[in-house]
Amino acid sequence: MIKLTKSSDESAHQTVTEFIKLQTPDETIQIGFTDQKVSGRAGLLTFADFLHWHRFGELLAGVLPGFKQRRRGYQPFEYALAFLAGILAGAKKLTHVAHLRRDVMLAPLLAIQGIASQSAFSRFFQHFSSAGQNLTTFRPLWRWGLERLCSRPGGYALDLDSTRLLHEDGHQEGVAVGYTRLGTKPCLHPLLAVLAEAKLVAGFWLRPGNSSCASNVVAFTLDLLNYLPTFIRLRVVRADSGFCLPAWLDLLERLGLRYIVVARLLQPLHNLDAQRSAGHRCGRSMAQGNQLATAAAGHPAPTSGGGERTALRQKAGRLSGLSVSGAGDQSTRECPAHCGVARVQRTGRV
Repeated sequence: MIKLTKSSDESAHQTVTEFIKLQTPDETIQIGFTDQKVSGRAGLLTFADFLHWHRFGELLAGVLPGFKQRRRGYQPFEYALAFLAGILAGAKKLTHVAHLRRDVMLAPLLAIQGIASQSAFSRFFQHFSSAGQNLTTFRPLWRWGLERLCSRPGGYALDLDSTRLLHEDGHQEGVAVGYTRLGTKPCLHPLLAVLAEAKLVAGFWLRPGNSSCASNVVAFTLDLLNYLPTFIRLRVVRADSGFCLPAWLDLLERLGLRYIVVARLLQPLHNLDAQRSAGHRCGRSMAQGNQLATAAAGHPAPTSGGGERTALRQKAGRLSGLSVSGAGDQSTRECPAHCGVARVQRTGRV
């Protein structure tokens, strides 16, 4: 049947048929049909342009592990790009990412052959079978992100923290019952480092849910500093009380890094703070960071045979300054030692 009527809108695309007009109290809505490809996720064009500008697909092709490709399978970097686009599109499961296969515009935007199925994504992620292989892949990616930053005259603040990733089913590898804000739940307990000024994750290690906050923090710090670009200078390292460990503070001391670490103000630490104040009045040096961490863990501060603390071997003018501030500056009557917090701080030369 030949259409005899024409659309009243002369600006309509040639493939658009006659509009259906829906009259509302405020305006007239025109509904039409077209043969052109339409996507509800065209907003990802900016993200795709960013990837193409930085040749991110080539970077992924160089760092992702190779595997035997199926006859009609995709390249490893195509799986990764599709997965990233799915996360930005709001996907929470691999099935959600696979649902994007229906979007005819998304694969051309990312310059890939297509988006894989849920089972294909599962097989892709199974190739990451060890922590060493994961680090081999992600170290270059973290460094690539850090190299996009500019050098700051004052340096960057590096914040170390841990979080909990809940897994209600508890069947994923590494999931163990640990403490969360919802009580004890099956979870993962990742360790991460963030550059505060840039709001950029500089390092990330996945750990079982029953790991302590500071588990593997020394190895994590050494690995992070190993791939940190030379022009990125750290002005301070900050962490909460879960990282107040003698071994880690001793590492920061040896590396000459300034740090601020929160510590629970237990009675041994409160006593050490009082001794430190007395040592200042006598012209002695302040306590070392590992000694403060030992006291914060609830153990008495180490002493030498002559009654002098090992941290008071040199005068204050020859050592990097360490101070305990916060609740400990108040009187014991106003802030009991068992309920307060302190801050172990390396402030530089005095």
